[in-house]
Amino acid sequence: MKVSFLIHTIYGIGGTIRTTLNLAEELAGRHEVEIVSVFRHRDEPLFAVDPRITVVPLIDTRPKSPTNELKHPLALQPAEYFPAREARFKEYSKLSDERVRDHYAASDVDVVIGTRPGLVAYVAQFAPGCAVLIGQEHMTHNHHKPELRDELRPHLAAMDAFVTVSEGDAAVWRERMPLPGTRVLSIPNSVPEPMVAPADLSGTTVVAAGRLASEKQYDVLIEAFGKVVAVRPEWTLRICGWGKQKGRLRKRIDALGLYNHIQLMGPRSPIEPEWAKGAVAVSTSRHESFGMTLVEAMRCGLPVVSTDCDYGPREIIDDGVDGLLVPVGDTDAIAAALLRLIDDEDLRRRMGAAALSHARRFDPGPVAKQYEELFADLGAGSGAKAPEARTRVVRTPGPPEADRMGDPDAAGPLRVDCVAEESGAITVTLPGQRPDAGALVCVHPDPSVPDRTFPFDARGRAIIPGDDGFAEGIWTCHTAEAGPTGQRPPLVTRSVDQRGAMRAAQRVRPGAPVRSLVPYVRHGGLALRSWVRPVHAESAAVDVTGRGITVSGRLLGEARLTGDPALLLRRRGKIPGELEFPGARVGTDGFRCTVPLTEPVRVQADAHDVWDLWLRYAPGAEPVRIGRVLDDVVEKGTVHPYPAVDLLKARPLARLRAVLRRLRRRPQEKVTVKIFFSAGNELVINVVDKSGQVTT
Repeated sequence: MKVSFLIHTIYGIGGTIRTTLNLAEELAGRHEVEIVSVFRHRDEPLFAVDPRITVVPLIDTRPKSPTNELKHPLALQPAEYFPAREARFKEYSKLSDERVRDHYAASDVDVVIGTRPGLVAYVAQFAPGCAVLIGQEHMTHNHHKPELRDELRPHLAAMDAFVTVSEGDAAVWRERMPLPGTRVLSIPNSVPEPMVAPADLSGTTVVAAGRLASEKQYDVLIEAFGKVVAVRPEWTLRICGWGKQKGRLRKRIDALGLYNHIQLMGPRSPIEPEWAKGAVAVSTSRHESFGMTLVEAMRCGLPVVSTDCDYGPREIIDDGVDGLLVPVGDTDAIAAALLRLIDDEDLRRRMGAAALSHARRFDPGPVAKQYEELFADLGAGSGAKAPEARTRVVRTPGPPEADRMGDPDAAGPLRVDCVAEESGAITVTLPGQRPDAGALVCVHPDPSVPDRTFPFDARGRAIIPGDDGFAEGIWTCHTAEAGPTGQRPPLVTRSVDQRGAMRAAQRVRPGAPVRSLVPYVRHGGLALRSWVRPVHAESAAVDVTGRGITVSGRLLGEARLTGDPALLLRRRGKIPGELEFPGARVGTDGFRCTVPLTEPVRVQADAHDVWDLWLRYAPGAEPVRIGRVLDDVVEKGTVHPYPAVDLLKARPLARLRAVLRRLRRRPQEKVTVKIFFSAGNELVINVVDKSGQVTT
């Protein structure tokens, strides 16, 4: 039979998009499947789309597209058939009304599935009369305002089935909105087996993922993790996702002084390699219709700490067996549950193993089977449902044609899985693809640096050794044979497992050069970031106060600390300068140095002075740059930001006056000092005087 999913957009990142693709891919093995995306705001979907699935974008909103339709006359008029109280009502228009109606007017589809409230209304009004109509609820009954539920009632009554993702929510719908002609039931979202090996749970990282939105209550998680850090300072929290709350959360992290312990990682797709880096997963949502991230984490073998919110978590987690449920908003309970798993490795491993086993019930196979049984019960494809008379309209020119996302039999870019091994080597695998792939070639941007070639073996694997043959810089990975254009096509990544790179510092041998080779995705293709240094000062914590910036770290490579180290600031630009500050030796190879904030301000030569940080590790020794390269994060700047300090505002009034006299400035309070990572992941201090009153 032919199954059609109607979705807001398939080109973004989100739980509804992910679960729609999971279900569509499983059904595509036995049925003809299309995904009708009302909007197309980028060229390619962020999630990989199975080539057996036809994607039909209806309205082009790509900013640089010559067929952009944001100014189409009908796009400027409000929708007539989309519920006015739906959250996305302002994004819909008479153009979307027309495009959806016209698509289904010419369709011979057997099943139409609407994936959000407004699209359920569209399905009720525009789907073919002989098709089985199914509405999906990816939120909850309680999430919707009464006014929207009232608008939806006649459309839900037109559905053959209304599917929620938890039984608890289905029960609420059945109780509060009886729909005699509509079957109301629950079928969970599906999550496929990860493309990466399960987490080994040996690290010190807690992982959370999801939109940076208020309902996820990441502010509660940040406060709770502050309590964890007070007891276990070696542990870190990574939050993956994007959203409008990022700036607010960043300020909260800085205010609590947790910027060395909590990282906002940004969006990550696929997410499984990030879960696999963790030892514990956590969710602090105020409400969850299902809990997609919980299942994803469990499928990677992580025990989960989750708030016991309505409705999904309690139907996913077996409390005390494969995870821990805690009250919503209770920072003490969240911190205690995290510490329980952190402090008890045996418990963590038992729960992780149980999570891995129990989460298999959400595999797309069993979930798709439930949908197929529902389709059959409702008479899909059998002609059992009589067609209804519908008014048809003539379609106006507009949307791009259907786009089948590739042909599985056609030659195209090689899609690979990549793993950073514990040894420092990198394994690149062709998952079930062409056995005649030959070899991969690693290319450095400097043409004087020779390419490196590694053959694929009979199992489709190529091993890249973590040796000294990779000059420092960015290496791009290609196929050995040139394509039709004469260029060697890049290797397109399916997944990149960077776990081995997280332990790069542990592989550095005393007296040996520092090397690190990290695989990552760059412009959609596989790339390797190489660092090779005879001597290296690896930064660890950076502590920022109103008085100074303290940098801690380790000296690694072919040198040793002799006596107390010193930190140098060297100014870039036309007016060179150097400042030196004494440091302290910590243990055998550790250092700690503090830069008083007033010092680079005192000698400021430009409105934007930039100072590089260097470490002199022995008297008379050539200093080395201080940076961070021995982990899995290729570009540190956005992941490890540090708070800026307004030097003058950080001072009491009496001291403020003294500072102003010494600096010969007017009291405009506009001098800002900030430390950050450069593009090369080396530490830099920026001094900015917005008043423009620089005096040297």
